[in-house]
Amino acid sequence: MQKNHPFADRWNHNSQQYPRVAELVADQPLVLDVGCGEGTLARYLADQGHQVVGIDLDPSVLPDDDENTHFMIGDATGLPFADASFDAVVSVMVLHQTRLELALVEMRRVVRSGGLVVNIGYARDKGVGERLRSAADIPGDLLARIGTSRWEPPTITMNALLGWAETREAIERMLPGASWERLNGWRYLSVWQRP
Repeated sequence: MQKNHPFADRWNHNSQQYPRVAELVADQPLVLDVGCGEGTLARYLADQGHQVVGIDLDPSVLPDDDENTHFMIGDATGLPFADASFDAVVSVMVLHQTRLELALVEMRRVVRSGGLVVNIGYARDKGVGERLRSAADIPGDLLARIGTSRWEPPTITMNALLGWAETREAIERMLPGASWERLNGWRYLSVWQRP
């Protein structure tokens, strides 16, 4: 099954979720990828027919632009775009590395009415319940790796400080009505549609 995954040759817990992100934003032509890193997700979305702007704080990893992607240096907590500029805003493994509330305010600000804010991230295990839930990811993770090649892009990584429940509460406070789902591989998915 995993041999058919589009990122089988560049698999990690993030790229595993890229097809899900693409599915969610399929009808959104102009996408902002916040914390785009070396641009793998942005280029994948561009291959699906989107125009994508990728923004990241680390200039050393930003790739060159191509026909449907543009990359620039920028901060998630101060996005250099006008209000309602994008049909969708996506981020993968960004919120725990920045000031979560400010980043969500900015994502909310730059997405158009009817547009989506899609966040995939992770959190720290706090308490027995969160540890047990994370332990339950081990069998699914082992299965997901079958037929894949492990890949780690050269991007900055930080450990999460907030627990799963704290992260969920913060997202739901900043994006009222956002959905929340725990994903296999120690990740969560949050989706919010701007009214």
